[in-house]
Amino acid sequence: MDLVRSALLAAWPHGFTTRAGGASPPPWDALNLGGAVGDDPARVAENWGRLEAATGLGFARVRQVHGARAVRLDAPCAPAEEADAVVSLRAGVAACVSVADCVPVLLADPDGGAVAAVHAGWRGTLARAAGEGVRALCREAGARPERLLAAIGPSIGPCCYEVSPDLAARFAAALGPGVVRDGPAPRLDLWEANRAVLLEAGVRPEHVDRLDRCTACEPARFFSHRRDAGRTGRQIAFIAPPGPMPGAAPLP
Repeated sequence: MDLVRSALLAAWPHGFTTRAGGASPPPWDALNLGGAVGDDPARVAENWGRLEAATGLGFARVRQVHGARAVRLDAPCAPAEEADAVVSLRAGVAACVSVADCVPVLLADPDGGAVAAVHAGWRGTLARAAGEGVRALCREAGARPERLLAAIGPSIGPCCYEVSPDLAARFAAALGPGVVRDGPAPRLDLWEANRAVLLEAGVRPEHVDRLDRCTACEPARFFSHRRDAGRTGRQIAFIAPPGPMPGAAPLP
């Protein structure tokens, strides 16, 4: 199974999944982890089973609504509660979010081991969902923002994310002109925008790992909603506190 990882988070079981290693046919080939994109539910369940077997983790999932609400989940679960950030304090229980161009942000507390996963599309970025993830870790686990580590995972990059002038102006006003790239059509830099949100929430600049992998630019490796006109799968970003879930296989 092909997972993208952050060197900054090497002490935590974590990863950003790719298309490889699943059972789904085109256009969801192959490791589609999205349950509402037209793929056969049995194949999606098989893909989740393969991921669980490969990582030795259980996955705490939410119904994402493009907001900024964070919830703490203490056991693996199917999506039920509406939120866009998940906190886990239990070893073996991975906080996870589903993406196909939106920005996944993983957070970890080096002092207590607690973790969070955040889903931030353009709406969530403007709502400062990553900042709410930071605040949730402080609230639920006693973390300090300046100690937290963060990784900004694969998502649509400023090379490909053209937006309207009105939306670009909203982002520049909210997060500074550096989050907008000029051109025939303005383009958003959601990586830099979410980095700005993290710094605003108190995370140190040297504690943020921007992977700078564009989902739209790598069709062989990543699903992309915009590139594929909505007919595609979903990858996930996940992170768990250190230590295996009882009875689970070790993380490879």
